[in-house]
Amino acid sequence: MKKILCLLTVLLIVVLLSCQKETEVPVIPAPDAFDLQVSPYLTIGRIAPDYRVMVPDSYTQGLFPVTQADALKAELGRVLFFDKHLSKDGKVSCGTCHQPEHAFADATAKSTGVFGRVTKRNSMALLNTIWLGGSLGIDSVGKALLPLFWDSRSITVADQSTQAFTNPNEMGITMPEVLQAIRDEPYYQWLFERAWGDTAVVESRIFTSISHFMGALGVKNTLFDQALQGAGGISMLETDFSAFLPAANRGKTLFLDHCESCHGSLTSIPHIFEANNGLESPYIDQGKGAVSGLFYEKGVFKVPGLRNISHSAPYMHDGRFNTLEEVVEHYNSGVKQVFGLHGDLLTFNPDTQTYSPQRLNLSASDKQALVVFLNTLTDEGAMSDLRFTDPFK
Repeated sequence: MKKILCLLTVLLIVVLLSCQKETEVPVIPAPDAFDLQVSPYLTIGRIAPDYRVMVPDSYTQGLFPVTQADALKAELGRVLFFDKHLSKDGKVSCGTCHQPEHAFADATAKSTGVFGRVTKRNSMALLNTIWLGGSLGIDSVGKALLPLFWDSRSITVADQSTQAFTNPNEMGITMPEVLQAIRDEPYYQWLFERAWGDTAVVESRIFTSISHFMGALGVKNTLFDQALQGAGGISMLETDFSAFLPAANRGKTLFLDHCESCHGSLTSIPHIFEANNGLESPYIDQGKGAVSGLFYEKGVFKVPGLRNISHSAPYMHDGRFNTLEEVVEHYNSGVKQVFGLHGDLLTFNPDTQTYSPQRLNLSASDKQALVVFLNTLTDEGAMSDLRFTDPFK
């Protein structure tokens, strides 16, 4: 009897065990190159986000074509842009002087480069236009459609990037050292493989990747853009926008009357690419004239785009103006008499047959209205977009 009971007990245990579900053991994949080489250092994902900039066709019709950024190259360019290892002291990157929260400019008149050295000029805002291919001079293959830098001294992205890397007051490093620094960092092997198909680190790939990233820094969702499209598009540019307050509409009219001839209608690239705007006489910094040696180009500087201008203070090539109100007052009453002053800033006196600096004689309310309008050119989302922020942990 005992044997029968023992046998039944054993059979019962077998049945109970067979009825239990097998415990599933999770399969943990072995770490791959991304886990080992990229994830510990960068916040990027395995799949690159879309870096294309979509703007209304009517904005760019008849102008330089908008060349869309390749996502994989732009992501590599983003890492290169923010990598402080690519400087002599390991403390400076392109993003040090071109900060996302300041429209990719700097909040100081002169930026601080390697070893605490001060740069020569104010950092130009990069996040200021929806047509970087035309306005800033960048396209997807690294060529410059328009000259770069405040003094227009560079005509290629390769030259522009090389000057930033090698300038002793900026990043202070040689290009061979840049190449070696990239090869030394583990995350670049995966990034170059993904973007270029192999891990070869060469200058042309660096410059092209940076140009893809810069070409993606588009501003397209400002209050101005929304109001313009709501009003019916660029054919309605000169009408009052229902989405604007009266001051903004007044400021828009003043802009089209007095600023559009140089800066463009904001649905196009600037009409004037460089100009002497009468900041001082004589010019301490001679701008393009110091590069070309031509006397009539003394004091000539690149005309910047105006999108997100409310966040890119201080203003002008030397950062002399801290507010938009100061900028407006300069063009209202402060333009200096100087040789080479751009013709749009001159007034002809028929009685004396002479030219003198233009005086707009705007009222206080008009000047404030112009500032109100300039503030409608801000796209807050573009400055906090994770695609454009520092990817380093």
